[in-house]
Amino acid sequence: MNAPHGAPVVSPTLNRKHLVVCVDDDPSVLSALRRLLRTEPYEFLSTEDPEAAMELVRNRDVSLFIADYRMPEMSGTGLLQLVKASSPTTVRLLLTGYPRATWVIQAEERELMHMVFGKPWDNDELKLAIRKRLSEREQSESA
Repeated sequence: MNAPHGAPVVSPTLNRKHLVVCVDDDPSVLSALRRLLRTEPYEFLSTEDPEAAMELVRNRDVSLFIADYRMPEMSGTGLLQLVKASSPTTVRLLLTGYPRATWVIQAEERELMHMVFGKPWDNDELKLAIRKRLSEREQSESA
């Protein structure tokens, strides 16, 4: 993603170490996200197991949670509903191959997620969106 006239997009600076957790049943998606986010200024943990991800939410301060929609154990929207109930301040992001499907729109209306990213995603847009949401969370915590 480029700013007007080809200037690089400036990502927000983060003032504390955040934890970002991702759950997806596809190991190649998790691997791609780990490569993409490895130089970002936050800790990134990933798992194929929704229950392991929920343990992190219950036991650590998870700033942002990314869930795939289609997983064998449970839907991403169901998982995000559990995250919201357990940790209401955690920013929730859904990854899906069907970003404009009716069930995604309904889940957005029920405020189960803050962002939806389609698969495949734009790397720069995803990195910037995560940083922006983490920066917004910092601002709301200090208000």
